[in-house]
Order: sequence, then structure tokens, then C-alpha cells
Amino acid sequence: MKDTTQDTSTTHQQPAADGGAESALLREIHQELRRLREVVGAIQARISQAAPVQAARAVTIDAAQALLGCGRSQVFALLKAGALSRAPKVGKTAMVTVESIEALQERFSREPAPKLKRQSARRTATGRETRDAILRMLRQPS
Repeated sequence: MKDTTQDTSTTHQQPAADGGAESALLREIHQELRRLREVVGAIQARISQAAPVQAARAVTIDAAQALLGCGRSQVFALLKAGALSRAPKVGKTAMVTVESIEALQERFSREPAPKLKRQSARRTATGRETRDAILRMLRQPS
């Protein structure tokens, strides 16, 4: 049987003779990484504090939906009605101007939303009524 265990002490290489230079280089790299982390943290803090829509002139339909607190179909209905204005598409993505969203929000903050009258549901024939009507037609003398 072969001995599968190897002596791991012989597989490790001994540190180079210039270990002092290597450790100094590692310290410099570590300090540079620490500085980069601080810079990235500062940039992330600035980004998180800034309003994401503030710099944009147009937002996607999903962002408009989130800003207005309504569904996609309502955003498209507002676009069709002219309450919102479309921005040029980015690729295949439809965009809405931020100005129109802000104008719509301002309009609703000044005046209350109109009360819509509830429309009664149209009465449709039930299955039983349909069946009875068919039977009456069949029973009528021709």
C-alpha cells in the first residue's frame, strides 16, 4: 500500500531573503487599500444623501410609478391623457420627464383629487337565466 500522506513541511517554500522589502510592500498595499476604502465610503455617502431623481431629467415607468404611488397602467393612462409627458426612449425603455411628474404632484397637492362616481355593474344573465331562455325558445311551437 502506498503512503498517501505527504510531508507538508517540505512543500512550503522558505521566505525570501529580502522579507523586509516584501513586508514593506505589503504594508504599502494595505495602506493604499485602506485609503481607497475611505474614498469609496465617502463617495457612497454622498450618493446616498443626494436625491436620485434630482440629477435626472427623465425616469423610467417603474420609477414614475414609485414616485406617484400608482400602478404601471395608471402611469400609461396619465401619459395618454397628457397629464405626464414622455421623454425619449432609452433603448426599449419608455421614459417620463421628471418635470411632468413634479407638476402632477404639485397639482394634486393644491387641489383635492376629484371624487369619481361609482358605476353600477352591468347586469348580465346568469347561467340559469340563459338556460331557461334557451328552453323557452325550444318549447315554442314553430
